[in-house]
Amino acid sequence: MKNLKTKLAAGIAAAAILAVGGAVDAASIKGNKITLRIGSGHAPNIQYVTQMTKHFVPAVEKRVKAETKYELNFREHYTGTVVNVFDTLEGVQDGRLDIGGWCVCFDDDKAMAMNLTYYVPFGIPNAITNGHVMRAMVDEYPELYKDYEGRYNQKLIGISSFNNYGLFTGFDWEKFEDLKGRKILAAGPNLPWVKGGVPVRTAIPKAAQQMQTGVGEGIVLFPDTDFKLKLHETVKTPVYTITDFGAIVQNSLTMNLDARKKLPPEVVKIIDEVARDTEEVTFAAAQRDHEWGLEQLEKAGTKIKRIDAEAKRLWALQLKDWPNERAQFVKEKKGIDMPTIMKAYIKKSEETGHKFPIDYPIN
Repeated sequence: MKNLKTKLAAGIAAAAILAVGGAVDAASIKGNKITLRIGSGHAPNIQYVTQMTKHFVPAVEKRVKAETKYELNFREHYTGTVVNVFDTLEGVQDGRLDIGGWCVCFDDDKAMAMNLTYYVPFGIPNAITNGHVMRAMVDEYPELYKDYEGRYNQKLIGISSFNNYGLFTGFDWEKFEDLKGRKILAAGPNLPWVKGGVPVRTAIPKAAQQMQTGVGEGIVLFPDTDFKLKLHETVKTPVYTITDFGAIVQNSLTMNLDARKKLPPEVVKIIDEVARDTEEVTFAAAQRDHEWGLEQLEKAGTKIKRIDAEAKRLWALQLKDWPNERAQFVKEKKGIDMPTIMKAYIKKSEETGHKFPIDYPIN
């Protein structure tokens, strides 16, 4: 993998150029040499970005060189150097990036339908299994991402997940009622999961400061990211509760349509194939990260526990009507038959052997 400092420096330079002159033309082809810009608002230590830079980038460059007459070079821009976590979709749309990786949780309006797995809490906890279920949904129901191409000038070329959401807190708790009045951070579309507590919106880059300053007393997140952010150092009594909110499939890898049109078809084909390969790599890596994160947090002095079955049931009961509310809202707002899609997602999840703590009625 290329040196991270080099990537950051290149990203900062690119950001300065874009700030002065606006977005540059899509892609760059000079003779047989192609240059593409790829990036994310997240840092390379976040798993889906790790696989963008460790797997996707080198695999595309290698295959293009070996299988075509072209040589492709990626310029990589991560950690907010060209786009931040809230505007990566827009960065791909306007050409600041040719390819972008981003969490749909930060575009819960523009990418509303792709937040599907957020809308059914306590879903499949295994990142590989839920990744495959969501891939089947995306293949069967392309209307989920129709706005990407129709409105935002980009094509979905890959999806990925983090891993199983849990609850990190600076206090111990047992019963659902123990969360009453506690300030709990969450990313956006999962803010409604925070029942009993007081929901406070966050993003990964802000989480540690919010925990340290008391803006949040807990956070709905993944154990590996909790550890990487050193959240266990921000509180006196670190506790991680395995709640099994689910391994949400929330990351999109998208490509600017103008860039695609500019590239030779054989190069586009390789990019698409490697993007699908990267899905599998990222699903597997995310699943490994869950156990790694729990181990690291425990070694660092964090208490690890699993939510009581009754506490989970009571929590789910508080959310019983929310999936249907979201399905109806998406249908009205986006003109997509989200109730049918959501019922199909629940059915496919259950066919894997997963059991939701309650039945979610979808009209």
